[in-house]
Amino acid sequence: MRATECLIDGWREIRPTDTAIALPMADGGEGTLDVVASIRPDHTWMTQVVTGPDGRPVEASWLMLSDQTAVIEMARSSGLPLMNTPDPIGATSFGLGELIAHALDEGAIRILVALGGSATSDAGLGALEALGATISRANSSASGACGVVSIDPSGLPNPPKEGITVLADTREVFFKAPEVFGPQKGAGDSDVDALTEAFAHLVTLSPTPHVDKMPGSGAAGGCAWALAAFMRGVIIEGSRYLGNMLGAGRLLPDVDLVVTGEGRLDPTSTKGKVVGYLYHLATAQSVPGAVVAGVCDQPEVVSWPVLTLTELASAHEDSIHDSEKLLRRAGVQLAREFSQRN
Repeated sequence: MRATECLIDGWREIRPTDTAIALPMADGGEGTLDVVASIRPDHTWMTQVVTGPDGRPVEASWLMLSDQTAVIEMARSSGLPLMNTPDPIGATSFGLGELIAHALDEGAIRILVALGGSATSDAGLGALEALGATISRANSSASGACGVVSIDPSGLPNPPKEGITVLADTREVFFKAPEVFGPQKGAGDSDVDALTEAFAHLVTLSPTPHVDKMPGSGAAGGCAWALAAFMRGVIIEGSRYLGNMLGAGRLLPDVDLVVTGEGRLDPTSTKGKVVGYLYHLATAQSVPGAVVAGVCDQPEVVSWPVLTLTELASAHEDSIHDSEKLLRRAGVQLAREFSQRN
């Protein structure tokens, strides 16, 4: 929300009488709990100390709604910022499983699991172990997805009465997760190769066929696959689910310009992320827009103008530490360009 407020502050320097609507959005990654909390005032914040991605304890918050729906954000238990050093092979999703178990103990009849921003590439095996699955490995001291021999799901609890819904922030399938997301979590070429081989073996151990081919099954280093294959979770696009909750589509007919953004604009931005969801939604209704990004690898992934904080920064400014100032500057530039066109 703070980024949006800065953009609006800059816009109003040029066009002070315009109506600007700040719409909190997420795609299943960081910020999902805050978005749900802003929509559902009937929420209660819950907190649990769980196992972090590198084995250290972390305090993770989640939401319980009045209808006994639990909303869990994986980034809070197993997020990349929780790591001192990236560990693409050893980082664990165990804490996510502990949160799901805690939600079940609290009487949740429905669980929304928001995947995104994770540090892990363990195919969700840590989460399954925390929930009661027994996983045998060739090396008993190993963790993660590599070296798995068998998975015994008999110790897993029954899914909640109304099921588990997995909010994925990507459409990538399971076997693509190591190649696409591994490098973001510190994986080198040999790590990607090892994970790719491990994921191919894991598919043969799935009690539910073809889950690995479902769009979004590669989310959170394959954690979506684990929840769908072993806990009967249903994978859906997080940005679309949350956008529907917010009623984003109903707002667009009265909007003159949509401004969205993310830290890095790249080809994955239009495949399940907030940027892609709003871009396709707006263009389908012929509503113009713009993207503000920290950095941009491929601006051609959208037809809208793209502003980057790195380009707006002067020689002595940093796009991270001076981000609020640069976001206001972006708002000023967008308002000027809009005035010139209208």
